[in-house]
Amino acid sequence: MTVEEIVQTPQFRSVVEDYRDTCLWYMNSDLEPKNDLQLEQVLTAIENHGDLAAYKRVGEIRKWLPRGFRPLYSSGLPVRG
Repeated sequence: MTVEEIVQTPQFRSVVEDYRDTCLWYMNSDLEPKNDLQLEQVLTAIENHGDLAAYKRVGEIRKWLPRGFRPLYSSGLPVRG
């Protein structure tokens, strides 16, 4: 799946909404990853700061990523200012 396809899935949208306040509070409220780095940042933040259920949900989403997925480290999500 592409980043755009993953971002549009109900599973991704649900996990972002469920953990926005506790794991993604420092990111813009109009959060929608546009590239692989931004997707990785969102997934990692939820894994690192969420509970076990969040970790498992992100694990299911990660299964959709291409084998050997490595984000290009060129840009990031804007932080609230």
